[in-house]
This record gives sequence, structure tokens and C-alpha cells, in this order.
Amino acid sequence: MTLSQGIIKKWLILFVLCFSMVFAITPINKAFALSYDGSNPVSTGCAKDAVTKSYSGIVDRYDNVYGKVELKWSAKCRTSWGKITLYRAAPYDKGAFYANANVYSYNSSGNYREVYTCASGNGAIMKGQTSCYTAQVYNGAGYTAKAKGYINWGIASGMTNRY
Repeated sequence: MTLSQGIIKKWLILFVLCFSMVFAITPINKAFALSYDGSNPVSTGCAKDAVTKSYSGIVDRYDNVYGKVELKWSAKCRTSWGKITLYRAAPYDKGAFYANANVYSYNSSGNYREVYTCASGNGAIMKGQTSCYTAQVYNGAGYTAKAKGYINWGIASGMTNRY
């Protein structure tokens, strides 16, 4: 083997090793991202780069708008969560809660995977409060999510698009 053939062989081996490391690391990153399921977007730092990917009004059957529900997304964490914001403070909670949000997760086949409510985030909206957010779900490659916001007792609701 000549000197140039030896150098080419070493570079080829180095290239193959580096290329294979990309595929070896990718499932670990996905598993790590899935570990965010059910975690708080604020305490994990995921909320710092959050953007709204979809939103909807929370509307009753008479077209009265109570607030909005948003599907939030973090590019850094590859996660989504639901957030509900009322336009006026909750007037009562009747011992349960006044309003709540859900985030729904779907896998790459489009099948339902997971759901979290504000109870797993910062708590449902009680009397005098105006917002809450859910725990987060993985929303990276092949996964989608949507959010629903609703006033308890079937008064009003809204649903975002999937992202």
C-alpha cells in the first residue's frame, strides 16, 4: 500500500465513523426529547423561545368570545403545550375550576398519543385568574399536537389546528 492509499484509507475510516455517529446519536436525542412529555415548559426553560403556532377563540354558542387558546411551541426543546388566556378574570369556579386547557399529542401515524391539562402545568383557572398552561408534549419530527381551551360546564370552547 502506498502512502497516498494509506491516507485515503484513514480518511475514509474517519468519515465512516463520523457519519455513523450521527445515526447513533439521533435516537438518543429523540428519546431525550420524549422525556419532556409531562414536564413544565417554564421550569425546563422551554418557554423561553416559545412561539404561538396556532390559536382559536374560546366562543360560546351565541358567539360570545371569552378568551383564546394557543398551541405554543419551542424550537429548542421540540415541544408543544396549550395555553388559555381569558379576556376577563374568572368570576367563579363552583368548587372545581372555571376554565382549563388540554394539549393533545399525535404520533407519526397520526394516532392519538398523549394528553395533558393545566392541572399538570400551572393549575386550572380558578376565580379571579385569567390564564393557565398545560404540561408539554414532544412535537418534533413526525409528531403533531393541538390544544383545546374550555370554560367548565360546557359554556364555551375553542380548538387550535394541529401543528
